[in-house]
Amino acid sequence: MPDHSRVVLVDGFGQIYRHFHAIPVLTNPRGEPVNALFGVARFLLNLDAALPLATYGAMVMDAGRPARRLELLPTYKANRPPMPDELRSQLPLITDWSTAAGWPLLREEGREADDLIAAVALNCPGQPVAVVTFDKDLAQLVSPGVIEMLQPAAKGLLESFGPAEIEAKFGVPPSAIGDFLALVGDTSDNINGVPSVGPKTAAALLRQFGTLDALLANIDAVEKPALRETLRGQTALLRRNRELVALDTRLPIGWTGVEGIRRRPPDFDRLFAIARDHGFHSLEAAIAKARERFRHQDLFSFMA
Repeated sequence: MPDHSRVVLVDGFGQIYRHFHAIPVLTNPRGEPVNALFGVARFLLNLDAALPLATYGAMVMDAGRPARRLELLPTYKANRPPMPDELRSQLPLITDWSTAAGWPLLREEGREADDLIAAVALNCPGQPVAVVTFDKDLAQLVSPGVIEMLQPAAKGLLESFGPAEIEAKFGVPPSAIGDFLALVGDTSDNINGVPSVGPKTAAALLRQFGTLDALLANIDAVEKPALRETLRGQTALLRRNRELVALDTRLPIGWTGVEGIRRRPPDFDRLFAIARDHGFHSLEAAIAKARERFRHQDLFSFMA
């Protein structure tokens, strides 16, 4: 399958929050905050330069409250502060830029981006999928030659994580990431793990037993007495955690297939206008380069 069949799924709010916190206060000529907009705009320009033959893709966004997870854990993500007004005001601007850059927006009320990404990634038969995210939950999806995780790195580059890189980072293969997270928890989502079980212990247990089910069925085989008794008292938490971190792979309502997220040719005039309106003079050269790639290399000619 040629490279242009690649499907690129971007964890939208992951990138938005990353740039909002990473870039110092930045305002446009009217004094309005635009730091997240600038960061996301630069990121998407770099992404198209790094993955120029991505015919399909979407900015995938959370929408509403995740009812299923809140039913399992009413304090799910309760540790997160409300979205700052300085960021909320930028969301329509970021949507405007993303649309002008040719990225479809994918969201569904009551669903988290992780779940929508998983649903789409697992339903693109014969097409390679790149998931652009820093979210470790999505490491569960990685499979050789099919689904990779990409993380933005320095100088606009992308770092690729396949099965070997995931195992090197976490100590377990992608297929065990859900069980791993059930053991260690996820502080960013306010999910408590098993007391005294950190990443190294969790990885060692899963290497020994293979799966969380096998561990729970053979707790007596855990060598350390204190750990054995701790695990014995945490079986309900572990089963709940595994449900919490499991990805909901139901396809979005109205999903008609990957053609529904076919990239559109960028509206370069609109991108220039947005950049100039907000004083993003440093982005104008990148937009011009992107337009030249489009004209001379015909990178989007397959976007019928």
